[in-house]
Amino acid sequence: MQHYKITAKGKVQGVGFRNFTKSYADTHGYHGSVQNLKNSFVEIFISLPKNELGNFLESLQKGNGKMKATSFEVELLESLNFADFKVLE
Repeated sequence: MQHYKITAKGKVQGVGFRNFTKSYADTHGYHGSVQNLKNSFVEIFISLPKNELGNFLESLQKGNGKMKATSFEVELLESLNFADFKVLE
């Protein structure tokens, strides 16, 4: 497993982005968290297989029809300690 901090930019608040992200993570058994930031971005911490990062980001870009993630900043982390995936306020 690789551990990432991802900042999603675009139309990602008030459109179901956090719940969509949690649903994807839960379906695939990934652990981490997602939360809105004050600057209208969304921050994701997630642990997933290295070869799945592209699929995850592609799914977030396709979204639910209401959201529009235009770019992602991805940072590789040494570790994360989550037992499940949480939506944070």
